[in-house]
Amino acid sequence: MDDMKEFARSSNGDSWLLEQQHGSRDAIVVHRGNPPSGGHETRMPAQVFLDRRPATPEQDALRRILSETAHTPQSQHDDETREDGKTPSLLLAEEYIRLGGKRRAKVDDNIVSTRDWEGDTQEAAAFWNEKIQPLEDKSRREVELHLPSISDV
Repeated sequence: MDDMKEFARSSNGDSWLLEQQHGSRDAIVVHRGNPPSGGHETRMPAQVFLDRRPATPEQDALRRILSETAHTPQSQHDDETREDGKTPSLLLAEEYIRLGGKRRAKVDDNIVSTRDWEGDTQEAAAFWNEKIQPLEDKSRREVELHLPSISDV
């Protein structure tokens, strides 16, 4: 089961919720559109939401709620997250980029994929094939979300 907490609501009825999965420190932002606009729901990692431009009041509200939950005792957090806050998926993405990886994340309607127009270095390609490609879909998506976005190019 997941914990969800609303952190923002707009005057038109849209709502933003923070979802934290039990046994994981991965935080997901859920945006629920208002019923008259179709009530569509989108999901994205909290860090992706915070990195979006331009800055919004919803991002400020999320930062507040995350700072409040940061004071939760460590025993309640996922053991895989290091003291510096880096998750295994972030560490994999950083190493891939350090090795010369050129893939870019593409997030469209919450479907995550990567594009590779420039080609990886030999080391980065080997790292991707050895360490990232074999991961389960969910874990691989988490790594891909830490890559630079195609919209950042």
